[in-house]
Amino acid sequence: MSFFLSSLKQSGHLDKIHMTICIVGSRKIVNEDDYASKGWHLFAPNLTILGFDADEEACNLANTEIEARQVNWAESHIPLALWNTVGKQTLYVTKYPGCSSLYPPNESYMQRFNGYINLIELERSVEIETTTLDTFCNSENIKEIDFIHLDVRGGELSVLEGASEILSRSILAVYSEVEFTDIYVNQPLFGDLDIYLRNQNFTLFDLIVSTGRAVRTTSPITSSNRPGSLVWADAFYLRDLIRPNLNTHLQTPERIFKLACIADVMDYTDYALELLEYLTLNYGNDLNYNFADNIVESLAQNPELVKYGLENLPIVNRLRDYISSNNIYLSNGKTQIKGNKNRKPRGSANLANKSEIATSSKPSVCKFLKFRDEIYKCTDYLHRNGYASHNLVCKDWDIAHIIFDLSDGNLLDMGSSDSYILKNAVLKNVQGEKYGIDLQPPDVPLEEVKYMIGDLMDTKLPDNYFTNITCLSVIEHEVDFKKFATEVSRLLIENGKLYVTFDYWTPKLKPDFKLYDRLWNPLDENDTKRLIEECKNCGLNLVEPVDWSLGDAVIKPGYFSPGKNISYTFGMLVFQKN
Repeated sequence: MSFFLSSLKQSGHLDKIHMTICIVGSRKIVNEDDYASKGWHLFAPNLTILGFDADEEACNLANTEIEARQVNWAESHIPLALWNTVGKQTLYVTKYPGCSSLYPPNESYMQRFNGYINLIELERSVEIETTTLDTFCNSENIKEIDFIHLDVRGGELSVLEGASEILSRSILAVYSEVEFTDIYVNQPLFGDLDIYLRNQNFTLFDLIVSTGRAVRTTSPITSSNRPGSLVWADAFYLRDLIRPNLNTHLQTPERIFKLACIADVMDYTDYALELLEYLTLNYGNDLNYNFADNIVESLAQNPELVKYGLENLPIVNRLRDYISSNNIYLSNGKTQIKGNKNRKPRGSANLANKSEIATSSKPSVCKFLKFRDEIYKCTDYLHRNGYASHNLVCKDWDIAHIIFDLSDGNLLDMGSSDSYILKNAVLKNVQGEKYGIDLQPPDVPLEEVKYMIGDLMDTKLPDNYFTNITCLSVIEHEVDFKKFATEVSRLLIENGKLYVTFDYWTPKLKPDFKLYDRLWNPLDENDTKRLIEECKNCGLNLVEPVDWSLGDAVIKPGYFSPGKNISYTFGMLVFQKN
């Protein structure tokens, strides 16, 4: 995930550009198909997502879901089949709808490979109308598209041929599924698409094979080194706008900045950094293109670089004339870079308003989520440190704060059916036994964890056994505070910690429906003080005073709220047994 975008968002640089994404084959099958959840949301509200799919029902579902979420960017899914011509084509509908194509499936050939024939078996064919992306853009007066994602089962090259105008005019990056063998009859293969894009001055950055290999159906064995033939992959192409002797209208600082942002969100961090440095050194006298402080701030999130010393990095020395004189990440605010006599202050950067979790300082842990930007920074923290992000990204706020503080010792997670705390404790290599208890079995069990189905207020686990107990968004669902505190106190060792998060708002919310088959009772200030008192009575004391101040009702209709007219936030408390 992105490395620099959070800093660029905070400094206001992202507010100066508009990003347009085009997804051809936009049927949403899994969570990963939702582009905004993959980091692009940071461009909102200056973000437009255009989805195209031949399946009208899939487009209607996607549009309904977007409307219900009340997102703060523009997104629409258009029921059009894009091709290289305007007219009629035959759509070959397969047993698995996601494998349908304008090329007929090559069943006789693909039956030689395990797992394919059940997906591409032809069920019926229908005549459909096709158009081109250029035709659509001209009719809708769309002048620019920055990034295009293609997943049209063999038809990627045809779509690009029908988008030649917009491709040469504005597109900076292409993410395309490519095939290396004839899944469909007479389809173009990777080599054909590669030649076309190279002729358009795109550079192949990566091929992600993932599960794109196939084993022969007749073979009872396969090699661990060569696990089957290469069938398909995802190809990433980006432009190189700083290449010597390049002559193109796209070679402007704004386009290069957009390219850097796309490279960052697609996880090509080194290229993003190269572009941001190029812009700073060549256009940095314009504050809009001075990214020196953003670069230093982002590099400071890497503990190894901080240990080495940011001042010792060649890139920091090259940027010395563009770094703010009060940069907080260099020698405690006093840079010690030789020859830096004319450093220019950056008025556009807002380095004072930092999210604690994004820095090396220990964050406060008895407080409330105030602004959505805190969630983005927590997600960045998880990704940068190799941790798992929650499928409900808003819960990254809980996870990041807890995993930052979590120490070695036996761990119990109360409410563990989809526990990202346990997953991340394993990723952090937290030493000690790991337990999870819930009324439901785990969604995806981990072999390192012992799971129990039971009542968190009566676990049957041994006394004085756990160093840490976590309980995320559970106590608002019919949990008796006194019984809960009594059980936790029994289970914790001396000086052991309890981490609790919960849904919260004041004045009191009173939803009239259930969540997870339990009444949902978000806490207010009185409820929270009652929980604190019950814990204190059981020898569980807060590790710090509570910051009772509130900001926005971050969780709201359109942003993870389960209720149509319900807005609230999250609270967090940490107790220690002493």
